[in-house]
Amino acid sequence: MPSVRQVSVFTENRVGALAALVSTFDSSKVRILALAVIQGFDCAIVRFVFNDTDTAAKELAEANYRFTICDLVAVEMPQASDGLARISKALLSAEIDIHYCYALITTEKIRGSIVVHVDNPSLAAIVLGEEGFRILDESDLRQ
Repeated sequence: MPSVRQVSVFTENRVGALAALVSTFDSSKVRILALAVIQGFDCAIVRFVFNDTDTAAKELAEANYRFTICDLVAVEMPQASDGLARISKALLSAEIDIHYCYALITTEKIRGSIVVHVDNPSLAAIVLGEEGFRILDESDLRQ
């Protein structure tokens, strides 16, 4: 199953916490390709997609961050303006629940794309592939 992994990092909700977290990768070849922050009262969850998840996880562990890893479906957006609607309808027709999604940063190799957290990533990748969408995997994210 083509998929990408998301790393969700738990951190304090305080001024400078995000800057400290992302500086973990200042001296490495790890690149942040997507980021979403979920803010709580005294903590935050920062969701990342990296170009090298294994190296990023190692560096986060060495910096004593707590994190989890899960699979996402990465979908290249079509040129047409109805891409998100088509993705949503295709998943709905297969009764696949979308929990959340966010955008990937574009690069020379990756044009506009989103990552989607669903209840069944394997089935979602199959359904979207059958609908003609290009599904990305981690090899597409390496640079």
